[in-house]
Amino acid sequence: MYEQVLDFESPVGNDLLNDVADHLVQAWFGMPRWTVQEIWWRVLGVWPEVDGELQMRGVDLISLPPARATNTAKAVLTKQVVGDKDRAAELHRDFFTEPPRIVLRHRTEETTPEAIEAEGFDFMAALELAKQHQR
Repeated sequence: MYEQVLDFESPVGNDLLNDVADHLVQAWFGMPRWTVQEIWWRVLGVWPEVDGELQMRGVDLISLPPARATNTAKAVLTKQVVGDKDRAAELHRDFFTEPPRIVLRHRTEETTPEAIEAEGFDFMAALELAKQHQR
């Protein structure tokens, strides 16, 4: 994959770039790219509150290494919804719901003939088993 990015004659499409970005973020932050992105979208939406709360504790979020800042931001967001089960469930869902491009990739992987065959259910065998139990 990396060789293709560095090969200037190779067509580099969005799928490849997304895969590279996903792997880099996973390696740097230890969590999926869409989770990191959601954390920072939410933090930036309530920046004065997050920054103020952390400054009162002597923590400068901007000066932390990126992975540690992301973990700290996630902890603050999680703490804000700890008393509300609905908001906590929504936050968890938003952090861990895969983007459509990943879901679609899983679907196309699952629709290969091998995957379909592996998931196949032998209705005739089930019917025969049901007949045996009726006797």
